[in-house]
Amino acid sequence: MASALPGLSADEARAALEVVVPLTMKGQGPARFLEELAVHMADNPEALTSGDPRCSLMLIRLTHVLHDAGQLVVRPGCARCGKIHLDLRHGRPEGRICGTCYGRERKGTCGRCGATEIKIVARRPEGGICNRCYRADPEVVEECAECGSHRCPAVRLPDGRALCQSCWKSRRPMHACVSCGKTAAAALIDEQGAYCHLCYTRHRRPRRTCGRCGRLGKIARNAHGDEPDLCDSCYRGPERTCSRCGRIRPCQRITSGEPICHTCYARDERPRVTCARCGPDKPVMTYWPIGVVCQSCYTAILRTPTECGRCHESHPLIARDTSGAGLCGRCAGHDVDYTCRRCGRSGNPYGHGRCAHCVVADKVNDLLAGPDGTISPQLQPLADRLTNTHTPFKAIQWVHEHPNAQLLAAFVAEGRPISHDLLDKLPPGAAVQHLRQMMVQTGVLPERHEDLERVSAWLEHYLADKPLEHANLVRPFLYWHLLRRARSRAGKRAFPTTAGRDLRRRILVALDLLAWINTQDTTLQDLGQDDLDRWLDEENTQRRNRVRYFLSWTADRGLSRRLTVPSIPRQEPADRVDDDERWQLLQHCLSNETLPIEARSAGALVILFALQPQRIRHLTADHLTDKGDDTYLTAGRHPILLPPRLGALLRDLASRPPTPLMIPHGPNTPRWLFPGRVPGQPIDGHSLTNLLNRHGINARPARNGALAALAADLPAAILADLLGLHVNTAVRWVTYARRDWTDYLAIRAAEHGKPQRNE
Repeated sequence: MASALPGLSADEARAALEVVVPLTMKGQGPARFLEELAVHMADNPEALTSGDPRCSLMLIRLTHVLHDAGQLVVRPGCARCGKIHLDLRHGRPEGRICGTCYGRERKGTCGRCGATEIKIVARRPEGGICNRCYRADPEVVEECAECGSHRCPAVRLPDGRALCQSCWKSRRPMHACVSCGKTAAAALIDEQGAYCHLCYTRHRRPRRTCGRCGRLGKIARNAHGDEPDLCDSCYRGPERTCSRCGRIRPCQRITSGEPICHTCYARDERPRVTCARCGPDKPVMTYWPIGVVCQSCYTAILRTPTECGRCHESHPLIARDTSGAGLCGRCAGHDVDYTCRRCGRSGNPYGHGRCAHCVVADKVNDLLAGPDGTISPQLQPLADRLTNTHTPFKAIQWVHEHPNAQLLAAFVAEGRPISHDLLDKLPPGAAVQHLRQMMVQTGVLPERHEDLERVSAWLEHYLADKPLEHANLVRPFLYWHLLRRARSRAGKRAFPTTAGRDLRRRILVALDLLAWINTQDTTLQDLGQDDLDRWLDEENTQRRNRVRYFLSWTADRGLSRRLTVPSIPRQEPADRVDDDERWQLLQHCLSNETLPIEARSAGALVILFALQPQRIRHLTADHLTDKGDDTYLTAGRHPILLPPRLGALLRDLASRPPTPLMIPHGPNTPRWLFPGRVPGQPIDGHSLTNLLNRHGINARPARNGALAALAADLPAAILADLLGLHVNTAVRWVTYARRDWTDYLAIRAAEHGKPQRNE
């Protein structure tokens, strides 16, 4: 012992051994125990400091005595669950185990109820019985001294009489939980105060390393057999076939023979009571002075503290007075406190007596702090916006789960400053785009024309597995020709366009042609008109006609012959709604208040003024002007007078606050009429089109019908100015509309037998 613990004196060692194995015992017992202990320590010199559970019971007792004396020893824990326990009397090949793990081994078939694979807790003449049968066994049940019922005793009074579990619980002293504020029996009382059983389980339960995810957390299932410890996140319960839905899922009620999954239990088994706030019958979440509250209303009230009608302070209003005004718990006499112990704000409770705002501040600091424990000046604006967010629960979830948060943590750990070039090296996707916009809106990165600048990063990733000679041709085609012209045009446009999508299509078709040339044993320089026509005819689409931009560029530089690519022929509108259907759709948008206001406004603009969803998504409140009682919309060069009902609809849309985002739109962001979920960006064009389609408004036929009607009444120049169309587009529509009307009048005249007048 002295060699294993240099700081242990001989007297201290002797005193410890006397406690473990009293030397006054008669017979050979003490000597045998001491001899076994000496042999084990000789074979394992680090037995006192290794914590190995493969040892004798005397060594375990010795480590506990030395630990209590302040010596630096490691007490062995259970070989299965890892608990530090003095009574590890059951030996197994992997080491000593505690009584709980030993009990898990004692599974069999109950001799009374017939349940299989169940823990046997007692023996009777008919065989082992399970815990449920034991608690109802006539040999066990007694009359409760308080309620008089015959039940299994939970505790005994000093006079020997028994109390059932219900009566024993009613006698337990109640304490106010320092975490949730609820008055209940205490599971733990320490220097901070009392914790109820729920808060103890959530916040104070000892933590160990999870055997699956490797993180330090609260263990939901202790290790047994070949299964490791599992934390709350990794453990989902034993998987069985649910008796309700028939799916194999984590279930409860396994021993009853009717397992039920968590989804079916919440839907069918939880008691349903009329919610005092929202009205429908829903599962009970809590009982407040206001009445029974469901989970949705419980969350909504706690996360939206409002001024109390009596104390005039901002708190969650969980009660009402006789006049119907909301009251906080303190004014209603309810002993519940939702005030943060750190910052003093009321509402938004998260745990450990802290609100979600304080929790997100800690987690953001852990995420963005460098090795020195401080946040770099570049990332400080992002940290401030995340800390002061209006949606702290979303921010906490983002820090925990989103891959962008893990990406930021990796950049911070490596000490790499954030830049557009760094993000461009990542595989393109929606997550990287969202992270980039977060950086732009918080001032970490400068703003740029994202639709165009993303094309070059996309090209570098796309060319990774392409031949080098193809990449050397396509790169200058994009950088020197396509992007240069696109940037020049973007600076002159009043409304942004999705030019990046068209640039990608031109690049892809150029790469398709180069790949085809390689299969034909020829070169781009030797490509002839017959070869090109054959390639164009292989695919019965007009997609390959876009190769004319690439071939024109290569011909100008002497890289290929001057070849002819047929232009994409202009097509007549394939589908459009007639006037009667268009007016019905317009009435549907203006009158149906059950539709979302975004769908009503965008649908009316498409049906009445033939605006494209791509144009509508970029409309801002500044495009609306009021002159007296009239409202005007500037969609082209000149403002358009709106019908009163549509003008009121757009004004209502402009006055509505945007949906709260984790990172809100920046101060320089326009006030979008249709804001998106990405910071600083309007709604995506595809999302807006899908919104219209979900509510019965097919954008393309509706727009075609509106353009045909407008072109029939307006000259091409006026049509182009009002709607922001190119004059050539306006001329084509005017020509189409007038020809369409001429054919219609000729058909009507033939039906009535009237001669057609020559004009």
